[in-house]
Amino acid sequence: MSASLSSELSPSARPARLERIRAVSRVLAYACTAISFVLAVGLLAYWLASPDEAILRDAGLTGIAFHPIGWLARLMGLVVSALPLGCLIWGLSRVRRAFTSFAAGRFFTAANVAGLRDLAIAMLLSTLLKPVIGALLSILLSWQTYAQGKSVVIALGSDTLLALLFAGLVAVTAWVMAEANAIADEHAQFV
Repeated sequence: MSASLSSELSPSARPARLERIRAVSRVLAYACTAISFVLAVGLLAYWLASPDEAILRDAGLTGIAFHPIGWLARLMGLVVSALPLGCLIWGLSRVRRAFTSFAAGRFFTAANVAGLRDLAIAMLLSTLLKPVIGALLSILLSWQTYAQGKSVVIALGSDTLLALLFAGLVAVTAWVMAEANAIADEHAQFV
């Protein structure tokens, strides 16, 4: 163990460490709310205000002559796009409660474990839905083109793999916290 890590974990450093955890947790709780709001408003603004060319480009439908994207198609695109975002916002609301609990000094509780687990589930669902939703949007938007055939675009990238990795990391962290909580409960029964 390095000298800086051992001094950081010393009993005398515990009050400062706990205050740092509480302060960062408060910031993260507010960030979960702010990010949820910004993502929801951003999605709404995207479908209401983006030029048709930008929407088609983002859907992978470039170089095709198209009809103007009507309000019904934009509304349907918004609804379809809201599915993975809804999952993510639900997960952020659940982990926000865990951060609020951390800020209050309650660390290894079943509710905190559930919040982290739910964030992992939400990220997994949102990440897995992303390519499916992208394909659905490409089909929906290809109806706005003059092309004879319709297009299906499926996009997978490093961001998808990293989101899956992060969801797995959060899930394992939640499992470890649940195990630590169970061990603490067992030890408390001996006292």
